[in-house]
Amino acid sequence: MGGWDVLKRARTIHEAGRVVEASYEPPLLKGRLSEGGKEFMAGLRIRNPIDVENLCSCRDSRVRGIICAHSVAVGLQVLAPVQRDRAEPKGESPAGPRLPATEEIPTVELTLEGSLRHLEAGISFRYRQPGVSNPSREGEAMARLMQVGFEDVKGKAVLRGEEAVIRFFAAELPRLKQTWQVKEGERFQHVTRDFVRIEPQFAIREKDDGWLDFHVHYSAGAEAVFSAAEVSQLLQTAGHVRLKDGRVAVADGGLALDLEEVLRDCNPQQERGGYRVAAQNRAYLEASVATWMGREGCPQPSVAGGLGTTLATAMGLRPYQVEGAEWLLVRAKAGLGGLLADEMGLGKTVQALALIESLPGTALVVCPSSLVWNWKREAAHFLPDLSVLTLDGPNREKRFSEISRNRLVVTSYALLRRDIEKYREITFSAVILDEAQHIKNPDSQNAKAACALKAQSRFILTGTPIENSLRDLWSLFEFLLPGVLGSREDFKDRYETPLLNGERGGVWQRLVRRTRPHFLRRLKRDILTELPDKIEQVLEVELSPEQKTVYTQLQQTARTRIDELRDQGGAARMQMLTALLRLRQACCDLRLLGSPKQGSSKLTALLELLGEAVDGGHRVLVFSQFTSMLDLIAEALDEEGLSYCRLDGSTKNRGDVVDRFQNDATIPVFLISLKAGGVGLNLTAADTVIHFDPWWNPAVEAQATDRAHRIGQKSVVTSIKLIARDTVEERVLRMQEKKRNLLDGMVDAEAVLEKFSVEELAEMVG
Repeated sequence: MGGWDVLKRARTIHEAGRVVEASYEPPLLKGRLSEGGKEFMAGLRIRNPIDVENLCSCRDSRVRGIICAHSVAVGLQVLAPVQRDRAEPKGESPAGPRLPATEEIPTVELTLEGSLRHLEAGISFRYRQPGVSNPSREGEAMARLMQVGFEDVKGKAVLRGEEAVIRFFAAELPRLKQTWQVKEGERFQHVTRDFVRIEPQFAIREKDDGWLDFHVHYSAGAEAVFSAAEVSQLLQTAGHVRLKDGRVAVADGGLALDLEEVLRDCNPQQERGGYRVAAQNRAYLEASVATWMGREGCPQPSVAGGLGTTLATAMGLRPYQVEGAEWLLVRAKAGLGGLLADEMGLGKTVQALALIESLPGTALVVCPSSLVWNWKREAAHFLPDLSVLTLDGPNREKRFSEISRNRLVVTSYALLRRDIEKYREITFSAVILDEAQHIKNPDSQNAKAACALKAQSRFILTGTPIENSLRDLWSLFEFLLPGVLGSREDFKDRYETPLLNGERGGVWQRLVRRTRPHFLRRLKRDILTELPDKIEQVLEVELSPEQKTVYTQLQQTARTRIDELRDQGGAARMQMLTALLRLRQACCDLRLLGSPKQGSSKLTALLELLGEAVDGGHRVLVFSQFTSMLDLIAEALDEEGLSYCRLDGSTKNRGDVVDRFQNDATIPVFLISLKAGGVGLNLTAADTVIHFDPWWNPAVEAQATDRAHRIGQKSVVTSIKLIARDTVEERVLRMQEKKRNLLDGMVDAEAVLEKFSVEELAEMVG
């Protein structure tokens, strides 16, 4: 996963006995390391061989986005435990062991002394406040030296061999000088005084025809100039050349090789000593040049976003949501696409709505069928004046003529592929795909229809950009920016296959540089200061046609029967309660009514939510008042291959089941009946709660949510209610709000229902 250099550094850490603790419970590899008398956490979340998240806080993980030696060392400790019976290497923390920890970033001071065959590095850390240390930052600095070949020899960092020292002088030393204070000793200055680096010079210029001119040449001092081809030939031989003035010019082989690979990705045309490159590769080239020149960060389009504080305030956007909406708007104004991959619960929909409100013209949103009306509901909530047109249902054809009169049009993937011919002559201001895993297969009708849409800019909202394989990522980018990742076969040969075979290093870094400028992802843990400790959402779901038919029949029968019994008091009340039960069951799944028909919109929506949550490394509590519904959910989870625990009234070993879920990270889902699990449980291993069906009393639902949202919970908890639109479930929510104060503190369902009058019960039937 990390590559050979990372593995070598990891072995040094592992063999030195610096891994204090290590465990592996798929998908989590986690442990603690000790450096400079301090301990810090490291590990990996390994979803599959190519979808691996580094959980270490070091610079390699946070900034470079690669698998670091710390986390690999934890894996080595799991495979071959080493007892911590050796002292830690001396000199790692000049401030001494057990100093108070600080978040301050220290100034790194590096002293180099030695010859071309034996170079020693002394490293120290200077803080504004004396007598403190930042073990994580200090560990990163030590790891960076190990990464370029230094070894820990009796407490000293040593680089041995003429070739290794020359390579360090040519490639890594200039980068270290950009962020560290480097002092070269007299002996080292003496042996390198006749060395001169062959340094690259880059120029990117946009041509009148929309293409780019990309020029690169290398200079060694004021006199010597090399072409890329000459440097490539030089590296194939000695790696250095003597100049006319007697000095020795040395080249950075890693940079030249990376440049060659980037140019292959861009498939340029050579002309007049430079390269003619398609404009869509500009961000990739700029990100690569920034890396080669030792700069960090992804260049962004130089276009003013102009979201406006008035709109942000009116919509109640949090600072990170303003940042996300601004990012979308900047890219839209530059005619580019973007992938908003924020973690579930951070408000991708509201950020997209802010974009739509800020753009002139009509935007199209394509989403799963179950979310069409949720988009309309969210738009009405955040932007009441925004004109919205939903193109769904059997009578949608006559509404196509209304598209240009609305700011937002919403349809589903299933209907888009049927109606694609009607969209071909329309150019939207933006096309936004929600839950874009529906186009992960580039050969599917969904993907082909989405790619056929015309828009000034294209965007994707998904918390799981890579669901199964890297092919998913290629398919998403083929919609966003066609051709930006090359052809499908080229992407497979250059990225997918090498990464599947375990190669990372340069391949993975190039893929990150190629995609990151078009990609924005924030995690809850990264923006905790901006979030409440509990995020509550209502997700509206449209019933399937079969569910609608049965629901309407039940509703009509109930109305007739209620009218007949309205004057009979208790009989009418009992009839209403029975009708409400059946209507609620129809909203969940027709099989709860004994129907052989399969297909539940809510079950489909639940599986989509669980897929996104589990792929994001979250663990989920699913509550329902119907144990028979839990049976159906369990069957669906078995088909999906998702592990789960279950607790209901028949569970005898409650403590064992709870302990299993709390302690086994490989079980992502806990199915719980509302009555059996609403109180008395501590389930802080979960950070997501889904209420499959609403309960009469909101206090009971809140108690269930608090199984996860309680003392010991270190993550933001997301609570989601699945509600069938235009049904008794919506009316239950409204009644909850109306009766909230009256119902406060009541738990028993019969006592709750006694608080509703016959007229109110009849109103809920509809």
